[in-house]
Amino acid sequence: MSATADRLGGAPRVSVIVPTFNRAKMVCSCVASVLAAEDSNLLEVIVIDDCSPDDTKARVAAQFGGDARVRYFRNARNSFQAVSRNNGAKVARGDYLFFLDDDNLVAPTVLAELLDCFARHPDAGLVAPLSVHRRSGGDGLVWTLGSDFSHWTSRPKDRGGNLPLAALPAEPIDYPTTYSPNAFMVPRRLYEELGGMDERFVQIFEESDFGWRVVESGRSAWIAARARTEHLGFLEPGCVPELRLLGIEKPYRTYCFARNRIRFARRHFSFLQALSVAFVFAPLSVVWYGRAALRNRRPDIAWAYLKGTLAGIVGA
Repeated sequence: MSATADRLGGAPRVSVIVPTFNRAKMVCSCVASVLAAEDSNLLEVIVIDDCSPDDTKARVAAQFGGDARVRYFRNARNSFQAVSRNNGAKVARGDYLFFLDDDNLVAPTVLAELLDCFARHPDAGLVAPLSVHRRSGGDGLVWTLGSDFSHWTSRPKDRGGNLPLAALPAEPIDYPTTYSPNAFMVPRRLYEELGGMDERFVQIFEESDFGWRVVESGRSAWIAARARTEHLGFLEPGCVPELRLLGIEKPYRTYCFARNRIRFARRHFSFLQALSVAFVFAPLSVVWYGRAALRNRRPDIAWAYLKGTLAGIVGA
């Protein structure tokens, strides 16, 4: 039994929730890395398939069908990340929920380290692993050592973003944050208390909104640098790399991105700050993102960003 289990009065059961869409090979690699974790007999892995048109179901069954720890569910219709995470939480049996994007490979100690972080911070409501990029041109770079937003522009502020992993302190520490993209763990009781993900966000900012609600409820949130995950990234066929890095590779995703940044500001920022986001920064963003889209011959992306911005301003 691990030191974590001893301190918490018995080993807690962890439900790892992995939403996926059309990434059969990648999600199987992700699940395999989770099952290789220490104390893996204390977890379950819940794959939430968002109506993938590929062979995700068949691959998961072929590779993990004989493992009772892996449970596969398919959404009734394509519903995106917020719904998928909530659907996973509804069927989870663990005391802790670990939400993990399918383009990750986790270190064997990730679950134990995240639970240890909860033990170090009794007021913690959310802890996240240190995500390290493993993609062309970004190998070994830290995603973030703490995520936040500018209250006047809604621009993300990632402490230590793109810092080489070798530049971190020799003895890893915990970094405060307000939310975590990509992967995070939360007590199931708290997730239920806060109502889970707000499905009105659909995709983009749903993780940010949940993390902020955790912190606003009086809990703390941390990135545990001892817990590691390799973030592979994913470029779907037909997507432009520059637009993928900006988060606007698809029209509907772009629409949600533009709308939700204003929706997020209205919920969490002061009245004056939300006005600044909606009527100063958002119009400037339409120009900036629109130029990027048009430069890459994607007028549909530019149009989607404009529509999303207008929807956010009018409160749609």
